[in-house]
Amino acid sequence: MPNSSPISSIRDHLRQQHEAIRQLHDRGLSGARVSTKLATLIDGVVIRLFNLALEELDEKLADSLRKNIAVVSLGSFSRRQCAPFSDVDLMILHQCKDSEEVASAMRPMTQGIFDIGLQLGHSIRTVNEAVQLARSDTVVCTSLVDARLMVGKQSLYETFRTSLERMLQRNRKAICRSFFDARESERDQYGKTVYLLEPHIKRSRGGLRDLDLLRWIGYVEHGVADPDRLLLAGAISKLDHRRWLSARDFFLRIRNEMHFHSNSARDLLDRAEQLRLADWAGHTHRAGMLPVEHLMRDYFRHSNHIWRLVRRRDASLQVVSRISRALDPVLGKNVGDNYRVGLRHVSATPTGIDKLKKDLGEVLRLIELSAREQKHLDHRTFSFLLLAAPNFSDKAAESVGQQFYDLLADPQPVAEILHVLHELGYLEKIIPAFRHARGLLQFNQYHKFTVDEHSLRAVRSATQFAQRQDTLGAAYREIKDKRVLHLALLVHDLGKGFEEDHSEVGKRIAEETAVQLQLDKPSATDVAYLVHQHLMMAHLTFRRDTSDELLIRNFADDVGSVERLRMLFVLTCADLAAVGPGVLNDWKVDVLAGVYRRTAQLLQDGDADSYESDLEKHRRLISEQLTPKEKKDGWFEKQIKTLSRSYLAEIQADEVVEALRRYHGLSDSAIDVTGAIHPETKTIHLMAGVDRGVGRGVFSSMAGALSEQGMRILSAHTDVLADDLLVLRYVVSDPSTTDQTTPERLATVCQAIKASVDSDEPPRFPQVWGEEQAEASIQLSMLPNEVRINNEISADYSVIEIFTFDRKGLLYTLARKLHDISMIIHHAIVGTDLDQVVDVFYITDRQGQKITDEKKIDHLRSQLLEVIKY
Repeated sequence: MPNSSPISSIRDHLRQQHEAIRQLHDRGLSGARVSTKLATLIDGVVIRLFNLALEELDEKLADSLRKNIAVVSLGSFSRRQCAPFSDVDLMILHQCKDSEEVASAMRPMTQGIFDIGLQLGHSIRTVNEAVQLARSDTVVCTSLVDARLMVGKQSLYETFRTSLERMLQRNRKAICRSFFDARESERDQYGKTVYLLEPHIKRSRGGLRDLDLLRWIGYVEHGVADPDRLLLAGAISKLDHRRWLSARDFFLRIRNEMHFHSNSARDLLDRAEQLRLADWAGHTHRAGMLPVEHLMRDYFRHSNHIWRLVRRRDASLQVVSRISRALDPVLGKNVGDNYRVGLRHVSATPTGIDKLKKDLGEVLRLIELSAREQKHLDHRTFSFLLLAAPNFSDKAAESVGQQFYDLLADPQPVAEILHVLHELGYLEKIIPAFRHARGLLQFNQYHKFTVDEHSLRAVRSATQFAQRQDTLGAAYREIKDKRVLHLALLVHDLGKGFEEDHSEVGKRIAEETAVQLQLDKPSATDVAYLVHQHLMMAHLTFRRDTSDELLIRNFADDVGSVERLRMLFVLTCADLAAVGPGVLNDWKVDVLAGVYRRTAQLLQDGDADSYESDLEKHRRLISEQLTPKEKKDGWFEKQIKTLSRSYLAEIQADEVVEALRRYHGLSDSAIDVTGAIHPETKTIHLMAGVDRGVGRGVFSSMAGALSEQGMRILSAHTDVLADDLLVLRYVVSDPSTTDQTTPERLATVCQAIKASVDSDEPPRFPQVWGEEQAEASIQLSMLPNEVRINNEISADYSVIEIFTFDRKGLLYTLARKLHDISMIIHHAIVGTDLDQVVDVFYITDRQGQKITDEKKIDHLRSQLLEVIKY
């Protein structure tokens, strides 16, 4: 092994030069040039270590190795696109009889690379071994495509290069296909949409790895991998070349900064890094957008360009089987003189291409045909449309607007039509506001996609509701004019990225869009209303006590008609579904459906007193199920008279009677807890009765116990009945299981709840891997803590809304504080608002009165703000 002095000298040289390159980076040197300098630096280090290793051998062996070895760089290092902390990938080619002897002789070099602080990946192969492995292993093959001789036998390297190229040419189509398949598997792991909000700059769709893919395909097909040479060879257009280089420089400069700053191989653009990079890049808050949103819009623009190029290259490599070629003329069909529907694709004829050049309506007809036939456009037609889009006017003709609006009627093709129109760049020609939304980041943990992607997914989610056999599915199918709903979904979030509230801006965009598309006045009014009020039903359902009939009556008056209500219900669910996986769950659908049914009944019957009448009937039905002995016992009737609206509305009569019988037998201050698993909504409903429960902090103790057991509290109610009988109801989900909660688990939870009351031990919340990082990420949203106290929402209670970032045991901490300052919680809801949790409490003081004194309100607010400050 080389002595320590040369290694120390090389390490110092590497560190000094690395720092010098960093300073050039800090002064604004382009990403490509910084990467080239890094590769050149490592070249010199590896060559010096190679020579040092040979110097330690006897002269004969050293001469032999010089004639029979070639050290070849691989990967980003060989492409001269490495980042500051990229691995050094090497292949030691040899033509010796004994690989072990080569490995032994080269060990001082490989060990020296480690000793100077570089991460090495290396292999020792003969030419035949390398080529054979490339044939069978796609990852090896792609690394060898970029191989570059660093030091050693030139003729040996050339023999390897010739053999590799011969193999690649013999298997050209299969190898190119394997490259695409390997990238598809990698994208499955790192994100299948360009618009993932925390992308991996190297491996996510449209990132650096897709630039590598384009190089590999270019090399196999044309013998050159460099984009400049591919342009000269006519393999890519000037536009594609310009976008390629622009994306490469953007990605490399960002990646270099990420590595330099972290002193590690950091490639994930998480939220904290996005914030830092936006500041580093000099972005400012302008045009209603945060600096980080400007940065990420640039990122998505580049990644989208690269992904489009990859898509087109992929399509051009699709292999048509002999059977398809034979059957296509027989089984395919012409659509007029312009288009042809083949077995796998829809294509434009030369006559069709001429029409597509100048007629946006013709573009719509072709894309509709493709979507209805459920067959993609062929490569030639798709590429033509993509390149032609910039030539069309930014203001579509009125006839095109009407044609587009009519396309929104059919649930079967509408989502695909909109997706293709957006991908090709035509949707913004028809709805100009979509241009602003393209690649627009929503900087929060709640939304998982950009504004444009979210809007398109919302439409697709709504059309998928047609298959549901529940209230939501029926509501979607019963909508008379689905064009109104689909258009409202498409534009509902386009007001984001401006200074003003996005619902207000969205309403104006909806009104402008209605004029552009020539909607009749009722339809235009409905679209504008749905966009303006697209959050109303979710906020009412998940932040208010919906057992309050006045609340539902006011909601019904605002909506105005059953048809509009139907659309608002479906829009609310589709909006939630499009946020990200698991956001719209069965419990939320069930709760929203309950509000929808009650409001629809009120709109249809017009009887404002029917709800109260139904509750009184329910109260009488409960009394009728009592035994004669129980009826004589005044305790039961006394409790039934004090049952709340929400209790009567949600609990069946036989369940109420059964619960009262259990509570009647409670001894002094005793507790009864029961639970029921609801598999249809994947929730658990828990009910507890506590004798003389008022003033004991029961609500907070039980909330803490549930969190301690790992349960997620969705909603909670407390009712104070006669004789200080406290009845509590919790609806929870169990994140610890993907399957149904077991009876044994339920029994454990019930016992924990019971044991928590009057306990001196505070709850201990379980630590879950990844939660601390998630909480830290949420805090980056810069949304302020807020406590709102409202006495107008409810006739009986003061309503507190607390906005803060979620954290373990938050509901327990807040409830405990309310208990400590002598407040009684009657109803609690746990919701979300972007990165914040919204805890809503309906409270009174210990005398059952609302908090109306301004000094008491200010004191209550300050106490709660102290709890949630961070």
